[in-house]
Amino acid sequence: MKKYNIIIERDELIYIKNILKVSNQGQPLNFKLLDNIFTTALHEPERREDIFDSYSHNQFKAKSLLVNNLDKLNLLNKETEVVIFGCWYGSILIPLLHDKVKKITAIDLDDQAITIGHNRLFYNDDKVDWITADIFDDYRDMYDTADIFINTSCEHMLPMNEWGVINKERGMEYKNPWWTRVKPAHFAFTSNNMIDIPGHINCVNSIEMFKGQLPPAAEVLVEDEIEDERGTRYLLIGKL
Repeated sequence: MKKYNIIIERDELIYIKNILKVSNQGQPLNFKLLDNIFTTALHEPERREDIFDSYSHNQFKAKSLLVNNLDKLNLLNKETEVVIFGCWYGSILIPLLHDKVKKITAIDLDDQAITIGHNRLFYNDDKVDWITADIFDDYRDMYDTADIFINTSCEHMLPMNEWGVINKERGMEYKNPWWTRVKPAHFAFTSNNMIDIPGHINCVNSIEMFKGQLPPAAEVLVEDEIEDERGTRYLLIGKL
């Protein structure tokens, strides 16, 4: 039992360090997000492990690499509007993007994750819009003005080249492919080869296989691979 407790304490120390990194980014320490996370874990005990997992070292490493590359491409500024597909709780991406952009729209199928993100972790933040939805169900107004589409959950859903295409097997038929309706924009997508994780219905085995799931006419600007103990994450950033 002592060994188990030591492991838990070590893991939670990693979570705390990562939370502080995304909260402060070189600024004086701000404990608001940290307080919100531990208060949420107390009041949502069935989500405690999942919330902390959203701040794990692997999550932090992958999402930080994505945002750092967007920064290097000079794509983040005070006029940038970002849409996040499969946002989960927004744990890392929202703090990393928040002060760099104009607007963030966070969309996820999991209503409880959206509620926790909206009402607990990032309460009363008018820069972030939270939506519970299947991104394949409806085309939304914010897609018309989005500058960057981020999806770090590609392994959880249909390939991005099927977003808005005619798909008779799903009983859907659209007049116009959705990627052709958005304004010229950029994308930042990640997937992985971790087929044994529940909910991973669309893993890829290589960066080339991942490229094959990109929207038509997508131009890749950045590609990278990130190793963790469970497998490999693949990152693609480019133009639409």
